[in-house]
Amino acid sequence: MWSSWRWCAGWLACALLVSCSAEQAAPPRTPDLDASITQFRNDEGTRNLRAGVTNGSDTTVTVSRATLDWAGFAPTSVDIDDWVLEPGRTAGFTMQYGDARCGADPDAVPSLVVLVDDVELRLPLEVQDPQLLVRLHGHECAQQRLDAAASVTLELDAEPVTRAGEEYLPGAVLVRRRSDAADGLQVVDLGGSVLLHLDPRQGPDALPVRLSTGRDTVRLPVLAGSAHRCDAHALGNSSQTFLLSVYVRLRGDPVQRVITVPDKESKARLTSLILRDCR
Repeated sequence: MWSSWRWCAGWLACALLVSCSAEQAAPPRTPDLDASITQFRNDEGTRNLRAGVTNGSDTTVTVSRATLDWAGFAPTSVDIDDWVLEPGRTAGFTMQYGDARCGADPDAVPSLVVLVDDVELRLPLEVQDPQLLVRLHGHECAQQRLDAAASVTLELDAEPVTRAGEEYLPGAVLVRRRSDAADGLQVVDLGGSVLLHLDPRQGPDALPVRLSTGRDTVRLPVLAGSAHRCDAHALGNSSQTFLLSVYVRLRGDPVQRVITVPDKESKARLTSLILRDCR
């Protein structure tokens, strides 16, 4: 009887010990987090993306770093100043995608690697526009091919001119050859912004312009002028005023938008031109 009791007591102690050890060895609970990414309209033409991490758990966590990981781009990270994320809250932040990895179609699922409470977690990434990363990857790879073939720049003069009663800042789009592939390069269109027009100086019939064999540079004269948007909404909310577009086609590629930004002095002259038009 005594031996049976001792056996039972020993078994119970052992069971409790195993149970306690198992409890102590249990891994920490992983917080329920969701990650998403998008690109706002005013960031189009840049590498800026808007990412978010939502805390779906019932505990507060601290997010301090996020890394975009996808086969199409080199990984890029952004440090977050120890964002304390309460249950149900979302941390929103801006990050940029890295250099495109061209030559193969990336088919891996994108993820966001986040540092949460000093622990690195890999979260499936919800891309609100399902084709966003694929489209950006295609654009960047086409841009790489274009950059290898030629440079496309916009140069504006210092003095304005007046044509048909309207004031413009004259200049030129310059395409300079870098390789023989540029033989198939054409400037097919120009684009302005909410507040500015960018047009061929000789009118729309001047397009397309081709960089032909035997020429290292082609020059397309242009005029930059006010778009006559003088309402408070346009003047106060234009976020891409000086992003002026040159649309080009390299043989074998779709039309590519090249964004050109005037220098500081030209921006000031264009701003004065808009203000004179709207006074």
